[in-house]
Parts: sequence; structure tokens; C-alpha cells
Amino acid sequence: MEHKNFGLSKVSFEKLVADLKKNDTIFFEQVFLKQFDETIKYLRREYTADYEDAYDATMDTLLEFRARFVDGKLSYGNLRFLFTKMASQMFMRSKNKHSTDLDDVIYMIVEEEEDDLEDGLGLFNKAWETLGESCKKLLTFHFYGKMKLTEIAIEFQKTPETIRKQKERCVKGLKEQLGLKR
Repeated sequence: MEHKNFGLSKVSFEKLVADLKKNDTIFFEQVFLKQFDETIKYLRREYTADYEDAYDATMDTLLEFRARFVDGKLSYGNLRFLFTKMASQMFMRSKNKHSTDLDDVIYMIVEEEEDDLEDGLGLFNKAWETLGESCKKLLTFHFYGKMKLTEIAIEFQKTPETIRKQKERCVKGLKEQLGLKR
């Protein structure tokens, strides 16, 4: 049994999928009960989410995960990472419905490359390498450093509006490299 797959062996994973297709959710609930609590804690810690928002994002992810199991869109692999990443995206989308987020790009890769998450992340890394250094720096500061665009504008000695437009162009370029239309 592997921790990255919620402790499921390949056989247990296949049983879980078969059960879900018959609408038998008992095994699914047992497996995901622990992960559910861990994910809420993760969102609260990493994103300073309040309990209700973390709960909602995790529940939405759980429902989406179940649907993907039933539709045969998930395969045995690093399911724990995928679940946590999806929950993070659900949370970020609920907090900032109108912004384009680099994590949304990663989420789109995961959606399009569900059969092989590593290929999707490899594709992202290749696309990232095509960006210019200023785009990489801006996106890193904003999405991973959690810096506001006004703070980045000071760092780059540009206006906040210029930085906002540059960020949009950088994200658009990254999406184009990935072949994403969204």
C-alpha cells in the first residue's frame, strides 16, 4: 500500500472504482475520510483559509474526484498529490473567481493530462522554460511569493497597470505554449 495513493494497493484502487460505479460509496468514504481532514488542515495552513472555505473546497474536490473515478478519468498513480492540488485550486477559485491564476494553468494541465500527471507537469516545465526571465520573475513573485502587483511594480520600477498587463501577457503566453484556450 502506498501513502501517495491513500494507502490503496492497485487491487484496492480497482475495487474502489468498481464499487463507485455500482454507487456503493462505503469503501470510498472510509478511504477519503482521513484525506478529507488532512486536506482541510493543509488549506488552512498553506492558504490561511477559514474552516468553512477549506471544508467547501475539499468537499467540492471530493465530489469531483468521485465523478472522475466513475467516469474512468483517474488511474492509479499519485492520487494524494492530485487531490490536494485540486482542493487548492477549488479554494483559490472560490476566493478569486475573476482572476487568472498560474495555479489555474496547472489545474487545466491536470484536467487535460489526467492519465499521466507527470507528463502534464513536464509539459508545464517545458512551457515555463520558453518564458522570458522577466515573465518568470514576475509570475514567481506574484503566484509563489504571494506578492501584490503593486509591490512587484515597485520592484520592477514600473507602474502597477504595466505590471498587470505584463502578467496577463505572461500567463497568456504560457497558456498558448501549453495549447490551452481557456
